[in-house]
Amino acid sequence: MKVLMLTQFFPPELCAASNRNAAVAAQLLQAGHDVHVLTGFPNFPTGVIPAAYRGRLSTHELVEGIRTTRLWTFASPRRSGALRLLNWASLAGSASLYLVAPREPMDVLYVSSPPITLAMPALLGAMPRGTRLVVDIRDSYPEVAIRMGMWRASSPLARVVGAVAQALYHRADCVVAVTESVREEIVARGCDPEKILVAPNGYDRVEPDARPPFSRRRGEFVAVFVGNFGLAAGVDVILDAAALLRDDARIRIVLVGDGSEFQRVHARAGAERLSNVELLGALSRPAAMAALGAADLCLVPLKRNLVDSLPTKLFDALSVGCPVLVSAGGEARRFVERSGGGWSVSPEEPQALAAALRAIVDAPAERAKRAAVGRSYVEERYARARSAASIVARIEELVGRPWAAAQDDAEKASA
Repeated sequence: MKVLMLTQFFPPELCAASNRNAAVAAQLLQAGHDVHVLTGFPNFPTGVIPAAYRGRLSTHELVEGIRTTRLWTFASPRRSGALRLLNWASLAGSASLYLVAPREPMDVLYVSSPPITLAMPALLGAMPRGTRLVVDIRDSYPEVAIRMGMWRASSPLARVVGAVAQALYHRADCVVAVTESVREEIVARGCDPEKILVAPNGYDRVEPDARPPFSRRRGEFVAVFVGNFGLAAGVDVILDAAALLRDDARIRIVLVGDGSEFQRVHARAGAERLSNVELLGALSRPAAMAALGAADLCLVPLKRNLVDSLPTKLFDALSVGCPVLVSAGGEARRFVERSGGGWSVSPEEPQALAAALRAIVDAPAERAKRAAVGRSYVEERYARARSAASIVARIEELVGRPWAAAQDDAEKASA
């Protein structure tokens, strides 16, 4: 079976979407399928394209054994919504040109969203008769942008994006949703519920670096944030809580990652002289996992209206025995309650976050208990390979009989 994966994010880019796409591609390859990834020049989250790709229109390479074509992409280290949209649109244009050219037929086109801009090349690529279209939705647009206050529901942009999303769902043979809440939003757009597969995020087994990327004083309590500094994360609540904790010399907060909000957050921490906050910037996955493994607590903030998000940092933290403190509602809060792996407070309430931190510092036995319970919970349910395998199984069903069974029959017939 020939599968083309169309995605904005793929290794070596450091983000949850990249990790999810790599896991699905690896699972397809392991199952014996011909996998080809179509993506852009790596640039997330820094906005800087490595020198090896500059001045080129495309490249062909192997990424962990996966055949990968990279196309020209506009990128800029300057952080703005307009430049980010141009980055997304540039790959959508490059991919559309690539997909309309005569090429070897494919059985399945798998597209990862966001960004929703990849809908156009996906619809173009799925036009040939017999091509199955699988759409993986991590955040549903325009709903997530409306909840974050970026777009008005009645705006022309929201209406256009909504129409594009509906066209994508209508054409898709399968829509993969990352949470039950996202599934409900897709159904509300008119998608047949029978086409939807819920395949949650999860954790990968990554060997952490031998030494953590930060040092600590004796008796110091370290809380870490590891992830993308985007609008959805709402990292400001951590800085607000840090300001309230200035007088508690036991607590230090370490922020790991990069993204559109990093420079502003860095400037704010400096301007407010938050000496209890340390920003480390983007780290490799082994280094980031070492930070989680060495920390006493992982902080997971989300904006108030993001009720359908279930950040991968929850799984990563619990997988290495680091309990979590969630400042969020919806799916993230329910996950913490189900898993028993941490605590939750209401979103965007720094007083509640600061009070919870003080209480958790004074409860080492409870931290150890929740860390152990949470680790067992994610190990039993949220290994990323399990989720990727469910996606691959659905793809095989779309093409015909489960592929493994068909291969077994072929081998028996030739014996």
